[in-house]
Amino acid sequence: MKILAVDDDPLIRHLLKQVLMSSGYVDVTFAESAEQAAQIIAQASPPFECMLIDIRMPGVEGDELCYWARQFSEHNKTPIVMVTALAEKSDIDRAFAAGASDYITKPLVIPDFLSLIDQIRRQIEKNRCPKRDGSDAQANTAGRDRIDFTQPMRVGGIKGEIELGALENYLFSLSKSGIKGMDAFSFAIKDAAKLHFVCSREVFLSILKATGMAISQYLTAPQFFLSYAGRGAFAGVAQEMDICKKVRDEIEYEVQEKLNEIQIPSSIGAPIGVIPYMCVPQRLNMCSGQKAVDALYLAVGDAEHRCGPALLTA
Repeated sequence: MKILAVDDDPLIRHLLKQVLMSSGYVDVTFAESAEQAAQIIAQASPPFECMLIDIRMPGVEGDELCYWARQFSEHNKTPIVMVTALAEKSDIDRAFAAGASDYITKPLVIPDFLSLIDQIRRQIEKNRCPKRDGSDAQANTAGRDRIDFTQPMRVGGIKGEIELGALENYLFSLSKSGIKGMDAFSFAIKDAAKLHFVCSREVFLSILKATGMAISQYLTAPQFFLSYAGRGAFAGVAQEMDICKKVRDEIEYEVQEKLNEIQIPSSIGAPIGVIPYMCVPQRLNMCSGQKAVDALYLAVGDAEHRCGPALLTA
């Protein structure tokens, strides 16, 4: 696994070198500033498979470097772990808003750090290896123009969007100091499976993007993150939403009205509208990381339930 580690502290760089190399990670490049790291990233061939970035550095800070790296297509999905002494919610917020995949604080707990790196390596190796029975090749041939309906993905162009895995890691990071004043919420698109069935990849992706943009436009919260969770559902967390059922119904109505003009022709019935339903938000106060993640998926289930039974499976 090709790793880039960026930290202005020579002691931290030395520690990372010793820990990583003693565990078999020998393809590690080190940078002492974001500016130096940017030059290394731009010239890297092949690209890095994992980045470890400190936030607080002289000049350009780590979250800015993370955001910049995400603009490269080859690093759009690269695991980027912020390794920092900063543990305030505002620091965690800006790291994930910049595109961080995970967040770990100093002083490093070495077993936990190596466990995270090993987990990243295993996921990379899994993504590299096609299934031996050839089913991946068959699936790619048959469905190369279709989005996998069941899988989460980054839609793009949506304010506050982060990947679903990063959203889970965000909740785990916050829970170390206690999650306060935050709600989990979800929107699910009615007849999403039917839309997926009749739409091309481009049209279905445009539906998801329009839905995500409408949610971000009408969600009245000072700070939030939103992820596409698959199966036509968006999951998110927001600070100080304070949404009762009446307010939820108003937001839901505004989002539905925004999408009211989208009508997808169907050869199996009447045109299909894009109608998202919102769950009742779940308050996450003082939840542990896993309980917060569980509440997030309960919110998704609630939104899907409000859509009624699916007419098709995809």
